[in-house]
Amino acid sequence: MKKRIPAIILMFTLFLTTSYAANTYRKTITVTSGVNVEFNNEEIDMTDANGKAVEAFIYNGTTYVPIRAVSNAFGADIGYDRNTQTISIYDDFSEVAAVAHDMSNILSDCSNILMQGYINIAAGDTESLKESFDNMNEFNNDMQSTLRYLNSDEGYNTCIGLIDTAVEQYNIAIAAFNTAAQSYTSYAQSGSTYAVMAYQNDADTAYNEYINAQRAITQFFDDYAIWREGED
Repeated sequence: MKKRIPAIILMFTLFLTTSYAANTYRKTITVTSGVNVEFNNEEIDMTDANGKAVEAFIYNGTTYVPIRAVSNAFGADIGYDRNTQTISIYDDFSEVAAVAHDMSNILSDCSNILMQGYINIAAGDTESLKESFDNMNEFNNDMQSTLRYLNSDEGYNTCIGLIDTAVEQYNIAIAAFNTAAQSYTSYAQSGSTYAVMAYQNDADTAYNEYINAQRAITQFFDDYAIWREGED
């Protein structure tokens, strides 16, 4: 079973009490078979974990479908923990949507730090922002680790390509932010007019890249999240 980011795991838990398990029994039922299941107008090739064909059926007016086959059609992974009797469904789209949301938050925090730099300079304050810069670098390192994992064989996400443009713009913005951070550090150390001008120039560039990255992230949600809502 693939490992996934805990914050975006959707869990369906099956509870079986000891008394119930002790009194289980077999029951013969009559079902309507031969039910075809389609996703986006294409029939789903339904198989179990071993590749054996499985089928949907109707019982007492309710349609039952193999959860693994249907989950896979939606780009989700599924696993089962026998110890806790828990079925875990990992929705690949929700995962990349959460990543896009986290990128947006990191960028917003970077923008706030840039603004604090402007405020300090206007006030003639040479306060160091090293702790803020270090925190943003740590958050970004975590993001880069997540992106590498989702592109790896172990954690590959089938929807990762949907945020390629957003990731590209995010990385450009982060690089610009780091350049501005270096300029501000020089200002905090020297307080020189040259350092002030360098920071203002680099911070302006970083802010423009921040806008571009946020637009790319917003475009991702406009293109895909709203489309999925309409498909429900």
